[in-house]
Amino acid sequence: MTLTDAQLGHFRDLGYVLLDDVFSPEEVSALKHDLPALMSDDSPRRVLEKDGRTVRAIHGCHTTSEAFRRLVRHPRMLGPSAQILGSDVYVHQFKINVKAAFTGDIWRWHQDFIFWLKQDGMQQPRAVNLMVFLDDVTEFNGPLYVVPRSHEMGTIDVPPGDAKSDTWRSSFAADLKYALDRDALAAMVTDYGIASPKGRTGSVLVTHCNLVHGSPPNMSPFDRVLAIVTYNSVHNALLPVPQPRPEFLVSRDFTPLTALDDDALLSYAAGAGSGPAATAFPAAVAAPSQ
Repeated sequence: MTLTDAQLGHFRDLGYVLLDDVFSPEEVSALKHDLPALMSDDSPRRVLEKDGRTVRAIHGCHTTSEAFRRLVRHPRMLGPSAQILGSDVYVHQFKINVKAAFTGDIWRWHQDFIFWLKQDGMQQPRAVNLMVFLDDVTEFNGPLYVVPRSHEMGTIDVPPGDAKSDTWRSSFAADLKYALDRDALAAMVTDYGIASPKGRTGSVLVTHCNLVHGSPPNMSPFDRVLAIVTYNSVHNALLPVPQPRPEFLVSRDFTPLTALDDDALLSYAAGAGSGPAATAFPAAVAAPSQ
């Protein structure tokens, strides 16, 4: 799969592009088949909301789940990422972002690249995010907000802010480590506005790593779950850093990925026997207290 000239132009101009219906309901069902086990796995990969019970994110699932291992190597993911970056790619980061019904908290306004630059040794913003909608994303369930064209501003150098911890988890808490301040954000929105790309299950949102974005809390009774793959160019490999973040969070395996067959997810679904009952995702995504 490759982007059309119009899609590629939209991405370069605005910093994002929404690709509708990239994956079929059957393929999304195959991905969701593995979610209950991943949500219940009490491991460092899992980040909880402030309530200490609701799952906020799970990291590195592409190394523990066969469905997500196939997703990151799917030609409909690798094609656009390699086309945008102009090279072979590897997975820098993989996460499931859960915006649980009623309890999913905010993600403050930020850029992604500043985290990778300051914490991981990534030198250039030559990485791209592909966000797979595992649920319908609507105006009600905490959709992503973006500032169009903000990627053209380059990397905005902000201090670590009011994060309560200096561990890697401070990069994923509601009190986000490198969040933009109100005045800077207000001035930016005055110039560029705000957009909120929404779409059906199976759509893919592609974003530049310097696009300013955030999301509101989910007050609705509908979950909003995204599988987010960050692809980095193999020519942009990370430099050594004094205290590297965990491998499940930030990969230092720069081996170029090769694409699987286009039916990779369907063949997994057939083998796993994932039907509607197996893929049902609980409305309340809760984990035991830690």
